[in-house]
Amino acid sequence: MKHGLIDQEHGTVHYWKVGEKSECIVFTHGALMDHQLFKHQIDFFKKDFTVIAWDVPAHGQSRPYRQFSLKRAADELINVTDKEGFKSVHLVGQSMGGYIAQIVAYNYPGRVKSITTIGSSPIQARYYSKPDHWFLSITPTILRLYPYNRLIKDIAKQISIHEEGQAYALKSLKQYSKTEIIKVMKEVYIGIQDYRENKVLDVPIMITYGDNDKTGKVREYSNEWSKAEQIPLKVIPNAAHNANMDNPEFFNEILKTHLGRGQV
Repeated sequence: MKHGLIDQEHGTVHYWKVGEKSECIVFTHGALMDHQLFKHQIDFFKKDFTVIAWDVPAHGQSRPYRQFSLKRAADELINVTDKEGFKSVHLVGQSMGGYIAQIVAYNYPGRVKSITTIGSSPIQARYYSKPDHWFLSITPTILRLYPYNRLIKDIAKQISIHEEGQAYALKSLKQYSKTEIIKVMKEVYIGIQDYRENKVLDVPIMITYGDNDKTGKVREYSNEWSKAEQIPLKVIPNAAHNANMDNPEFFNEILKTHLGRGQV
């Protein structure tokens, strides 16, 4: 894979590209993970697409990064695609990556061909009740109460149900100090507060989540989002929050179909 980077005033953003096809998929990981979350997708899709996987600002090799926010991450994603010469791309986002994909579609009309979310939820304010907002707002405070080693082990066990996925998640989480973990989670909550106009995105969307995803209310939000906006939803069997790694064979096939390369 080609390793690229973009130097910005806030820090250096790292990304990896493989393939030279005219259509491009950009894979965006969730909070506290990195580009390696998509290792099973990179090899699968490189035959038909140019594939870009990147470390979101303040994550992985894209650290240190000053003043991280979801909006700034969306801007950096556009910077990466501009550098590689793509004016419109398919976006696949896991958890926080799904928020970033939606923000790109909001802020850069015409730059997104499709969105696929994994264990994510809509950013429109109407889907979240006051109790939901309250719980999300106190999450950083709750995290402060956990001993560091217990915190990262509990997160790894929650977001994956298979040995490979849990080992990857724990390895990724160990990159971050407790202070970094809390800061990232706080910025994720703050970032979704900026989108209160309840605008429906005018791009093809597929919503997915693992049948064992117990992260917050991801399943409830996803079901409501799918029903309200008539968006296709696929439940990935034998998978948790990092569903694309827990069951890559199933996920790859439904994504291939969504992108028009597979059987309906």
